[in-house]
Amino acid sequence: MRKTIGAVAVAAAVAGVGGAAIAAATETGYHPNSGGFGGFGGPAGPPPAAHHTSSDPLSLHGEYVVADDGAFETRITQTGKITAISPTSVTARSADGFSQTYVIHEVEGASAPPFAVGDPVVITATRKGETATVSTMGPPLSPGI
Repeated sequence: MRKTIGAVAVAAAVAGVGGAAIAAATETGYHPNSGGFGGFGGPAGPPPAAHHTSSDPLSLHGEYVVADDGAFETRITQTGKITAISPTSVTARSADGFSQTYVIHEVEGASAPPFAVGDPVVITATRKGETATVSTMGPPLSPGI
C-alpha cells in the first residue's frame, strides 16, 4: 500500500513539474474566449502582441487563414514603418525589407488616418486575390520599431 501511494505521489510531482515547465516555456496561458491555449485555434487568429515578452522578437509580417462562415479568409499582419500614405492606401516596410501596399476603405464622414510617412505602425488586413485591405492600423506596442 505504501509503495502504491509513494508511486502516485512521485507521478503527481513529475506531472506537476512537467506542466509548469511547459507553461514557463510558452509564457502564455489559457484564454477561453480566444479559442484555447494561447489563443490558437479560434476565430481570433494568433495571440495578440500583448503576449510577447521583452525578450521575444516581434513579428515583422505574416499571413494566416481563418474560417469565415463556411468560407476561408486570408489575414495579414505587418509591423514596420509607413513609406507612403493617402486617404485610400498605405504602404509599410518592415525591418527585413518586406514592403506591402494596403487599401484603406473610405468611410463617409471619417477623417484621414492620423499617420505620416516614417511613423511606426502595426497593420492587420484581409487579402482577397492580390488586394490587401486594412482591417486595423495602429502604433506598435514596443517603441523603437
